[in-house]
Order: sequence, then C-alpha cells, then structure tokens
Amino acid sequence: MLKVRTLASEITTASKVKKGKAQRKRQNCWVSAVSNYHQNIQIQFRKPKILTGVATQGCNASAYVSEYAFLSSNDGDNWGPILPSSGASGSGLDNIQLFKGNRNGDRVHTNKFETPIIAQFIRINPTRWEDRIAMRVELYGCDYVAETLSFNGTSMVWKNLTYYPIQSRQDTIKFRFRTSDSNGILLYSRGTQGDYLALQIVENRMILNINLGSGIMTSMSAGSLLDDSIWHDVSILRQLNVVSFVVDRVEVKEAVKGDFQQLDLDRILYIGAVPHIQEGELKEPSWDIGERFYKNQTLHQCADSTITPVTFLSLRSYVKLRGYEGVKSLNVSLEFRTYESAGLLMHHKFLNANSYIKLYLEKGKIMTEVQTDKTPKLNLDNFPEPVNDGLWHHAVVTVGTNLVTLTLDDVVVETVRLINVDTGGFYYFGGGLPETSGFIGCMRQIAIDGNYRLPGNWKKDEEMCCQDDPIILNACQMTDRCSPNPCEHGGICKQNSEEFECDCDATGYTGSVCHTSLHPVSCQSHRNLHGSNQRTNIKIDPDGSGPLESFYVSCQYYQNGATETIIHHKHDSGPTTVNGYDKPGSFIQEISYDGSLTQIEGVLNRSSSCEQFIRFECQSSKLFNTPVSETSPFLPNSWWVSRRNQPMDYWGDSIPSSRKCECGIHNNCVVPDKWCNCDSGLDSWLGDEGYIREMEYLPVRRLHIGDTGTPFDDKMAKFTLGPLICRGDALYDNVATFRLADAALQFPLTDLGHSWDIYFEFKTTTSNAVMLHSVGKGGDFIKVNLIGGDQLQFQVESGSGVIGNTVETSNKLNDNEWHTVHIEKNRKQARLVVDGAFTSSVVQPPGQVRAIELDNKKGLYLGATVERRSGYVGCIRALTVNGIMMDIEKALETNTYGVGPGCHGKCDSGPCLNNGTCYEGYDHYTCDCRFTGFKGPICADEIGVNMQSTMMVKYDFLGSYKSTIAEKIRVGFTTTEPRGFLLGVFSNITGEYLTLAVSNSGHLRLVFDFGFERQEIIFPDQNFATGQYHDVQISRQDSGTKLVMKVDNFEPKIVHFNVKTSADAQFNNIQYLYIGRNESISDGFVGCISRVEFDDIYPLKIYFQENRPRNIRSEPESLTEDFCGVEPVTHPPELVEAAPLPEIDEEVLRKVYRNTTSAILGGILGIIFLAIVIMALLIGRYLSKHKGEYLTQEDEGAYGATDPNTAVMDGVTGHHVTKKKEWFI
Repeated sequence: MLKVRTLASEITTASKVKKGKAQRKRQNCWVSAVSNYHQNIQIQFRKPKILTGVATQGCNASAYVSEYAFLSSNDGDNWGPILPSSGASGSGLDNIQLFKGNRNGDRVHTNKFETPIIAQFIRINPTRWEDRIAMRVELYGCDYVAETLSFNGTSMVWKNLTYYPIQSRQDTIKFRFRTSDSNGILLYSRGTQGDYLALQIVENRMILNINLGSGIMTSMSAGSLLDDSIWHDVSILRQLNVVSFVVDRVEVKEAVKGDFQQLDLDRILYIGAVPHIQEGELKEPSWDIGERFYKNQTLHQCADSTITPVTFLSLRSYVKLRGYEGVKSLNVSLEFRTYESAGLLMHHKFLNANSYIKLYLEKGKIMTEVQTDKTPKLNLDNFPEPVNDGLWHHAVVTVGTNLVTLTLDDVVVETVRLINVDTGGFYYFGGGLPETSGFIGCMRQIAIDGNYRLPGNWKKDEEMCCQDDPIILNACQMTDRCSPNPCEHGGICKQNSEEFECDCDATGYTGSVCHTSLHPVSCQSHRNLHGSNQRTNIKIDPDGSGPLESFYVSCQYYQNGATETIIHHKHDSGPTTVNGYDKPGSFIQEISYDGSLTQIEGVLNRSSSCEQFIRFECQSSKLFNTPVSETSPFLPNSWWVSRRNQPMDYWGDSIPSSRKCECGIHNNCVVPDKWCNCDSGLDSWLGDEGYIREMEYLPVRRLHIGDTGTPFDDKMAKFTLGPLICRGDALYDNVATFRLADAALQFPLTDLGHSWDIYFEFKTTTSNAVMLHSVGKGGDFIKVNLIGGDQLQFQVESGSGVIGNTVETSNKLNDNEWHTVHIEKNRKQARLVVDGAFTSSVVQPPGQVRAIELDNKKGLYLGATVERRSGYVGCIRALTVNGIMMDIEKALETNTYGVGPGCHGKCDSGPCLNNGTCYEGYDHYTCDCRFTGFKGPICADEIGVNMQSTMMVKYDFLGSYKSTIAEKIRVGFTTTEPRGFLLGVFSNITGEYLTLAVSNSGHLRLVFDFGFERQEIIFPDQNFATGQYHDVQISRQDSGTKLVMKVDNFEPKIVHFNVKTSADAQFNNIQYLYIGRNESISDGFVGCISRVEFDDIYPLKIYFQENRPRNIRSEPESLTEDFCGVEPVTHPPELVEAAPLPEIDEEVLRKVYRNTTSAILGGILGIIFLAIVIMALLIGRYLSKHKGEYLTQEDEGAYGATDPNTAVMDGVTGHHVTKKKEWFI
C-alpha cells in the first residue's frame, strides 16, 4: 500500500500499487475540508518512481477539480513544481505549469508528462474546482533504477572516439545531476573538423555550446539555481541543425548556426571534467558505462552534501548564535545568495556601550558598519559590484585591534582605524536588529571564530526566530523569477523576492514584459498613424509582438494613396563590374539585405505585389548560352538564386522555366536566334534587364556570374540588382462591415498562455457596443466594450478576478474615423492603448498568475458577445492576435449574416437625395435636409406653395447684405398661365437685379443686370405653361462670365459674357428675394412653386418652419404648404436578413436526456396521448354541433358557387325545398 498523508486537508481515499501504477478506488475520493488555493493531497512512495502521467476524476457530477499544479520531491522537504515545457515567460512559482483537470465529475482526464518525473513524493495542489475540491487520483509509472556516479572535481569518465567516432545527424543525451557548486564541466568532446559539444554549469545555469563544423558557435542557456543539491533533469535532442535543450522540463529550442547538419566527434569524450573540475555529481549518462569507457576516481554512489543551506523567507526571521564573549578580536564568515538589494547579513554587539559591527546589503552592494564607544561610526563601502545576483558569495569580516578586514569572494580589503573591541555573547544573522530591514535569501557555511555552526544543531526556540516567520533548514528555497526570462525580445530581467521587472531599453519594445513593439507593422501602418506623404526611412516590425525583430525599410508614399515598402541591400546603389571569372557562376555575390529572409518573408506574405529590378550588361560575355532545347541540360554562365536557395532559369520580365530574357519572350533580341541580348557574344556593350515579380522566388538571395574571361581580355560584365519593392498590405485589406447588432465573426483560438496581445482598428458611429468577446471554462473571458462613444473598456478574467481598465479619449471614438486598439495581458498587468496615445494599465493582483483558458470551440467573437448580443455596427480591420493576422475574409466565407467584406456603410449608396447630407449608422442611415429645399426621410418631399396672382413671398436679408460672383439658383413650378413672375432677387442700393419668369409665350425668361450690362436669356424650346412640373437650375461660373441654365432633362443653355477686366461682374448688396411677384407687380404668378433655393438660402423651407423668423413674410399673411403634385421618391425596401439558428450545446442535451429516466418519459408520453384523445373529441363535437334538420330555400345549383351570379346561372329553375338533419352529441 502507498502511504498517503494529508497536509492542511483531509483525505478520504486510499491507493495501492499494482502493475506500476497507483490506482483509484471508485468508492472513495478525497474531499478537502476547506476549498481554497492552499489545499493539497500528498502521496509518498516507498522508493523513487518514474512517473509518466496522472489521471483524475471527480467525486460526483457537480464536484470535481478542473485545474491543478503537480509538485514533486525526493526527500519530502524540498519541492519542485513542473514548469511549462515551452519555457513561457514567467517567474518562479508564477510560472508553474497548471494541468487541465476534469470538465465534469464522471469522466477520467489523463495528463501525460512530456518529460517523466522521478520522485518519491508527489503533491497535487488544486487551483480551480467546481462546487468544492474533490477528486480521485491515479498515477502512472514504474520503479526507478539507475546507475550513479560521483565526481569530486578531479575525477572523470572518458571514452576515446578515435576508433569509435560519432558521426550523427540526430542525437539524444539524457541524464540527471545534482551539485552544490555553481560552475563545472559536465560533458565535452570535439572533432578534427572543428565540431565540438560542450555542456557545463556556469554561474548556476546550464550552458550548451555546439558547433557543427561551420566555425560559428551556437550557445544555449537553460535552468537556474542548479547548485542547490537537488536532482535536476537534462535532455538534449538534436535533429539535423535544430536542438531542443531541456532542463527540468523547461525547453529552449534553437537552430544551430551555419550550413552543416552533422556532428563529427572523433577525439576524447569527457564526462565530469576536462580534466580538472570542481566537485559535482553526474547521474544516468546516456551511454552505458562499460569496457569502452574509462573512469578515474569516480564512485558508484552519490553521498549527501555536507554543506547545509538555510533559507530566510521573511524580513522578521533571524538566527541568534552564541560566540566567545570578552575576546579582543572577531572573525565571522558566511556564504549568502539573494535577489534583494537590501538586508542585514550579520550583527554583533560588543560589550562596550554603543559598540557594534554590522554586515549588510545596501543598493545591492555589501557594506560594513563598525562603531565603538571611543571611535566614531565607520562605514566601509569597498566593493562597488552588486552581489544581489542570485549567486553564492563568500564574505569574511575580521575585527582586531586597529584593523577591520572584509573579504568578498577572495578579494581582501583592509581598513586601519583606532579600534579596540570586546566581543559580546551573541551574533545575529539575517535580522534581529530593530528598525533594520532583515535578509531574504539563503546562507550557508556560517562560522564564528573558526567554528562552523551547523544548522542541524540550532535550537528552534532559543536560536531561531520566529514561529510565524520560520527558517527553512537543509534547503535553499529561493525562486528565480527571471528563469526562464519573462522579458521578451531580449529584455533584461531584474528581480527581488517578490516580483520581477523588465528593462526594455534598446530592445525596440515596451510594456511590463517588453511585449509591445515600438515600431509600426508596415509602411501603411506608419502612414495611417502619422499621415505622411513623403518618402521616409523607418523601422517596421512585420509581426508586431511576434518573434521577428524590427528592421529598416524605406517607405514611398504617393498622392493617390499608394504605398511602397522598399527593402535595400548593400549592392543596390549601382552596377557592379565583374572581370576575370571565366568559369560558369564562379563569381558569387551574396545579397545582404537590411532585414533577414524571415523578416522579409513577413513583408512578402502581407503584400499584394512585389518586384525587384535586375540587369546584366555584357561585353563579349554570354549570359544563358541560349538557345537550348527543352531536352538539353540548362548550363548558363550566370544566374540568380531565389529565396529558397534555388538556381533560377529566367531573367527579369521573362517567364519562369523559359530559359529566356525579356527580348526572347518578345522575339526582339539583337541576334534573332538568341534568347538574350547577352548571348550574342558581341564585343559591344549590350544588356538584358527587367523586373522579377514572382513573389514565391523573391528576394534574390545570390548572384552567380561567369564567362567574364581574364583581367587581360575584353570579356567583362556588369550586374545591377535593385531593392525589393512591395506594394499593398493585406492587413488593412482584411476588413469587415457589421450591418446588424447581432452579427459576429468567429475565429479559432489557440491557447494564449500567460502573455498575449490583440490588435484591431475600428470605425463606427455607434455609442455602446461589445466589439470583441471570448469565454472559457471556469469563468475566463476577454471583452472589449465601447461605452458612450468616448470610452473603451478592456476586461479580462483568468482565474484571479476580473481585471478591467478603461480609456476615455478627448475626442469621440464614434466619429466614423479609423481608431486603433491594442490590448495586452501578461503576468504583470493588463494594458489598453487607444490610438497609440491614450493608455490605461492595471497591475495583476498578487498571487498565482494563471494562463487564460478560452473555449477553442467557440473561439474569438468579433462584433458581438458569444451570445450575439450587445453587438457592434461599423467596420473592423487589421485584427491580429500575438502578431498573427486573423483572416477576416475566410471567416466571412462561413458567416454572411449581417456582415460583409470591405468597409461599406448605408450612405455609400447615396440614399439622401437632392444633396442631403447622409449620416452613417451602418445598420441605418439618417438624412440631414437642412441645406436643401426639401424635407422627408431622404430629402425627397417637396416644400411648395400654391400661388394666386395676388400672393407673394418676400425674404429680407436685413442689413447683412449678400454679394455674389457665382450664384446657384433652383426653382420648381407648374402652371397653366402663359405668364408669371417666378423668382426675383433685387438690390435697391445698387439697382442690380435678377428675375426669372414665364413669358407671355410660355417660355422661360431670365433677365439680370449685375452692373456691367443688362442681359436677357430666353429658353424657347419648350412651352412651360402646360400644367406639367418643371425643374429649373441656374448657375453662374468662371468669375461671373459664364451662365448655365438647365431645365428638366433638356440640353443646358450656356451663355458666355464678354466682361471687361475693369468691369464689376459681382451681384452687390442683395437686399430682397421675391417669390410669385414683387410690390411693383399687381398680377403675379398663378400655379405652384417649390424647391426654391438661392445659394444656401431656402426661403419656402424657412417660411413653413415652426417659429418662422421675422425676415420672411407673405401676402396674404398665411399661406398653405403644398407638394405641387410631385409625389416623394422612395427607395425599395431592404431585404430582411435571416438570422442563423442558435447553436445548441450537444453535451447539455445529452446530459438532459441521460438524466431523464424511462419512468418520467413514460409519464410524459401518457399525458401527451391523453391530451390528443381529448382534443380529438372536442374537434368532433365542434364539427357536429351545427348538424340538424331544417328547411332551406337555396337554389339547388348554388352549392359550391363562387358568387351569386354563378349560383343563379347554375341553379335549377325555381326554388327547391331540401330537408336536412342535425345531430347533437
């Protein structure tokens, strides 16, 4: 039986060992008495086991654990968590791997360990649960059997590889080790071709250096605090040039530098030393130790370390140790390690009054303070380098007569002062001094006057303080929050015992973990943000927060909105001459771009088109040696190499695989039977040039040039390769319009982990909406809300409570302009940035930081909640998650309800007529008719008046006289009288005027005098007094020298005036505008006049508005509004989109059916059957209640007739009495 015990919890389950696994007993389960994050179940094996997996199950349908941490130990005191295998950014306990548990209480969920765990003790700590902490556990594994070697610093194991060389393209190295030293060689070998493999511990970290013969070393680092005398697992897997380096299940993966992929080792393989090394142990080497290996001073056992560390976890904990009292000298030595910048290491009070010595840390440096009753305080600051780096440091302080000596890591500093001391009886380590910050970290090798004070001999109550702040013996339980490095993109991690911080200077990124790029993702993004229209050189970061670094490009902006991204290389400034390379391709020019090929691919993948100019100039030199038959091998003298390292067989402006240049495609080469000008072999300078536009081959990686003779002949060539030029950005073409508030797009989501970001841009006129939403199990969610049109809210929940931050902008966000949104969540904070300037951040609450778990099936909803509520209407583009573009176009292929491609609002179709202003709503539109002569929902309703001969409307400018050089006049009318005054504009000040009337002949007559001469224009081609409605539009242009008169759909009448330069063509000081007649006319217009406008004045609209202004009046005083017989135009109704059927959770349905018993189903079916019978009886009674015996006088043919006439025509002559019956039931 396994021994199972509790720590702060109750266990109600028992387990036993059978066939290498600990089994669950179905009838029992563990239920914690209290459900909180501090509960755990601990299992102890009789001896160490290799564990490969764990299975869990709930206690019942409603009580189960959905997430837990898994810790292991070899002694029951020193516990280590499992860290994420990917080495995700994090810090110490905040970075432990959390395993997914059960989704219900019935099914078993199994987690397999990527790297097996070797332990004798395991602890399961639930972090999420349903209802209460309750679970059954089953472990999978087997007994642990291994051969052990012990090294003392001078011992080693080696193998001569001269006769057994290693020539491999894949390797596997696995072992375990423990050591108390921070430096040491573990494994080393090299070959005669320059290959080598070195594995060593350097300052507590594991360093792997590998070279596959290219002369370039690849260095990888993993692990931290490896000198803690605890077993650590190491795994090295190499597949060609890709190395997976795993220490304690944290993986670092990297490609070996250079072009080689095989490891060749043929000298000595050393294990443990090369040949001298400090003390250390190596366990479970990957090669069996046999007759081919040689050993030197190694032991097949691993003794426990005699060095015992202690851990101070609190500022209030300390150790009080007794020393010799009344001695004239003092000597204290200790080793310490910490991440804190301040803390008390040692304090001793002399017998003399107010006399003491203090060894402490301040600003990361070690300091000494000495004071006696006869000398002033002495502060010694002799070591400028910080010591809070997490490494072990050895400090020795000696005080004698007139001498203070401080030794730090074998560096001795002496200070001579007049000092005499008498030692006291006690020494305090780690604290114990009031109003002085204690020490948090580890100490070991504490000695007082040459006597080591072993922690095992310390008395708990007398020498260690305190119970509430215990000291951990026999272990250094420090947490390296900077391993793996939580700072992304090369940020420098700094830490203390509670948290870490990232120094992002010189990285090109910002944020609490250096996650957010400071550079735009493209030239188009830079243009959108800054509105630049000039060529500029900037850095771009194609994948934003992704792994690619930023690099320099040139951005060319054009007035038509086009944008070019130009990526330069070192040879694009002009032609390069090649001479003296006669063999084909013997001159090789590597093309070094401003960005790596991976970075350039990021630009290519988002561009709509790219091109690169290439030119070859020749003098007696041949390019392709054409023509060549299709069956013959292609043996060119010169060629270019594609991005995929593929030699290409065509030139610029030609066709791939054609073996031709541009002139060969068009059959216009200098020599007709050649396919390139430079295949003619002529001694004059010729050339072949063009653009390479096939994006799958760009950019040109290398050029090979040949057939250029010797330096002493006439053969010569020149090549020119231009920069790579790309156009377009698919990110900003990735646009969707949300037309309905319950429409949404759904995107698949992978596990976001602890650190992630989302970016998008939006344009809308709505004030409140959910723009982005995703949910997960256990209440996890992400939500972005627009609130009030000027606030954006970001909320996230990942198991530690809802974190929300809100940005309020000074300008409106619903102004139908594009705005940018960037949200970021990491281990330290949640951050929201709007338009690159408005920022809000919220610090992550203390405690366990969990990776967010979202429902991958539901994914990310864009445009509404996952329930399709509180939706957004407007446009969204450029959606990226962790720098990866979400394909909106692809999402639109499966969801067309209420959403469409591009950014197209309702106003794009021009629904507002007569120059009405359309205000976009995306799910609706609103027409503003204020600046038109119309009204109505689409500015199509006429505003007119039915005039009699005595009626008049007069508009008075009231002193703010108007002067014009270009007028815009419109009037609509209908009349049957062949004469009448329509509209007139007058100035009594200048005598200038304009009148429009129907002449006695029924024609339109326009008369005006603007001061240069009287003009009269007749529109004679139509009789306008026929009662039909006519629309007249008059405009004066070209500084008053041109007049255009348009009536209905007739050809406009255009009149040019010969206005002298000295003449004034301006209509000055306009005072009055008349409709129907003026005061000098007794018999005015008879008919209906509407849509009157004079520039920006609409007199009839003003007249009929509520609270009419005093500057417009009529005769008689009140007129009646009329639409002049013109029915308003209407748009056809929009098709109503059918909403998709709601998604049904099949698991919920199965659960409902599964929990419904057959008895309940039978009862329900019986009730339904009874209801059907009763309904049948009622229907029968209703159909029969009108049956009876009565007389009728209807015609016999009336039965079945469609109308009375048919009944008479089909009826038999005369009335026939029919006898019918009626039944009652």
